[in-house]
Amino acid sequence: MIHSKRILSIGILLLIAFGFLIYHLSMLQLFRTTSYSSGHVNLIQKSIEQRTTSYVVNDGRGALLDRNGVSLTTEKKRALILFPFLKNEDWPIDQVSHILGISSTDLTDALAAHNQPFAYKPMSISISSKQAQSINALHILGAEVLEVTLPKPGSLNSYILGVASQNPTLVKKRYSDLLNQGIISTATPVGTMGLQEAFDPFLLSRNETKLLYHTTGDGDPLFKNSVRYSSGASDSYYPLKVKTTLDASIQKMAEQLVTQSGIKKGGLVLLDAKSNNLLAMVSRPALNSSDPFKYPNYMLTPEFPGSVFKVVTAAAAIESNIVNDQMSFDCNQNVYGDGASNRQLGTLNFDDSFAESCNYTFATLGNRLLESNLNALDDTADKLGLLSKAGWTGDVFHYQNFEQIPGEGTTTIFKKASDRHQTKAIAQTAIGQLNVKVTPLAIANMMSTIARGGEKWEVRTATEIDYNNMGNMQLVTFPHKTIQGPSLKPYTIMQLQDLLREVVTSPKGTGRALQDAAYSVAGKSGTAETGKGTENSWFAGYFPADDPQYVLVAVDLDVSPGTGKALTLFKNMVNGLAKMPE
Repeated sequence: MIHSKRILSIGILLLIAFGFLIYHLSMLQLFRTTSYSSGHVNLIQKSIEQRTTSYVVNDGRGALLDRNGVSLTTEKKRALILFPFLKNEDWPIDQVSHILGISSTDLTDALAAHNQPFAYKPMSISISSKQAQSINALHILGAEVLEVTLPKPGSLNSYILGVASQNPTLVKKRYSDLLNQGIISTATPVGTMGLQEAFDPFLLSRNETKLLYHTTGDGDPLFKNSVRYSSGASDSYYPLKVKTTLDASIQKMAEQLVTQSGIKKGGLVLLDAKSNNLLAMVSRPALNSSDPFKYPNYMLTPEFPGSVFKVVTAAAAIESNIVNDQMSFDCNQNVYGDGASNRQLGTLNFDDSFAESCNYTFATLGNRLLESNLNALDDTADKLGLLSKAGWTGDVFHYQNFEQIPGEGTTTIFKKASDRHQTKAIAQTAIGQLNVKVTPLAIANMMSTIARGGEKWEVRTATEIDYNNMGNMQLVTFPHKTIQGPSLKPYTIMQLQDLLREVVTSPKGTGRALQDAAYSVAGKSGTAETGKGTENSWFAGYFPADDPQYVLVAVDLDVSPGTGKALTLFKNMVNGLAKMPE
């Protein structure tokens, strides 16, 4: 009896195990073939991948275009695609070499070095239409000339353009619905930085095109003439094209000038003064595509601004009517007024104090301002647009608070409430020290506000998103957006414009080196102590001074005292823009 029960128990266990096995086999074979397990594995796709080797002709990701329609991230080129099994085949390598004008040994060495399909030196060899026809007419299995989409040289090193790469975890987090529907896979590239990240929902690949072949276990072709195209293209609307505000030629020049300047940490921001569109942005150290998050984009990182912040203090003083032409300041005094300054400037009025950047004047004004209003500097910074993020933000379809510039830092003026009651803390804050930190982008937007006469606008990095191959049909446009809140009085803005111009025109102005620049410049210098024995060197301004077209901020961070190259970079950029064709 006991023996029979034992047999029955074993039988039931075997039946349960068999049923469990049947269940999982049914999931594998019938019901969950495109989204198996919590990892959403597409079993059909994986099965095909095990039996095929492929070369991605076009990953299907949308394009980032500059304001003139020039692609910033990719370019199309004819390329010779070679499959690795050719190294074991007898194929007309000499004929192909002769057509391309290269050595057959080079092709042999290239094949030996690759275990996956590859494009042979696509950026260094230009293949004509006639050469492509001649090679393809040979009908070589595993060798074909195609038009492929390749990363544009230099685009992978740009913080503003950013990075798109495979990140399965991010795919699952952002696009679980598309993943479950089988529209994308965990191998689909996603944007993780810059414009690639900001516009990723629109750039996301849906139409990958591959050249593939079925293989045996040894990697040889399974069938003759088995190489074929595989494309997910379903309509002519995708991939989408994001028309950015960047100018490819200006961005390239900016990159070159920053490199030539020798700036190791810093860069520049360039805005169109009329539209407030971003034209160029460069950050150093350059982005390393293999370790993209090693350094931040310093143009979006809050830094000590030093005397550039005196623009805020000056505006507050003018707005509050606490300065006049008869006032003078002893600029031989240090910032606290309790000893001699390192820079003996003599007795200066308000205008000259701004032009020569007298710390004592603005420390004094800062304390007078906060006697009657503890938020005087904050309120004025807000009127200049410094307290809001500069980048365009709004609702786009079902994306709420869509940000065109992700990762932008915010402004800090006073870190502790008690500092608003401390004379020395106020003095330091009024000259852009202590805890004051502002991003170069925010400073650029402040200068743009002044150049435009006080109108506060958000900075755009894109104007529209267009459908592919549909003429000028737009999916969405991004209108100009104002920054909400109060603005400075017109009189205050006019005074600031005059002060910024005198920084350059005054014989002792801190920007007098720009007097012979190709455009007339209005701006403000800044030298900030970092507390580490180094300085931040700034120059921020706009030009031409009487009809502003450009707003520029150049910054050289963490440099030895007196060695900052921001002003030189600013001047070189002004002169470079003057030489650009209309």
